[in-house]
Amino acid sequence: MKIRLGILALGTTLLAACGGTSIDDIEDQAPQGTVAGASWTMKSAVVTDDGDRFSVSLYPIEVPACDSFASSDTQILFSAPKTAGEYPLKLELTDLNGSQTITFVTGPGQNVIASEGILNVESVSADKVTIGLLAEADNNTINGRFTTSICKTTN
Repeated sequence: MKIRLGILALGTTLLAACGGTSIDDIEDQAPQGTVAGASWTMKSAVVTDDGDRFSVSLYPIEVPACDSFASSDTQILFSAPKTAGEYPLKLELTDLNGSQTITFVTGPGQNVIASEGILNVESVSADKVTIGLLAEADNNTINGRFTTSICKTTN
């Protein structure tokens, strides 16, 4: 019994030491990194209020404000809670409400899902949101923060 508890404690200590991205790791810069191994910097963000969550699209090109039909060969997509807070990335197949991922669109019809990293909804007002994010998956990375207007959906 003592050996099992010792191994469990050692495993927990190693996990805590090796893992864990925190909001302190998010750089104070426009989101940038690599997509499909190529340098990538956000030039535009479209954040739409979808009721329970925000739908977020980051682009490496200039797009018109609130253009929910904008597209580019590469982009970064995710949904975010509408409440300020820290949201670790994780993929939950049994509880989709517990999932928080970031999708790297690496080319037409090609996606890579990041389930390790962190999303930080720093502030939310009636018309603006500030979000920080840090994620990595395969040869795709993103790190930075942005503030943009919240677009309202029209039904």
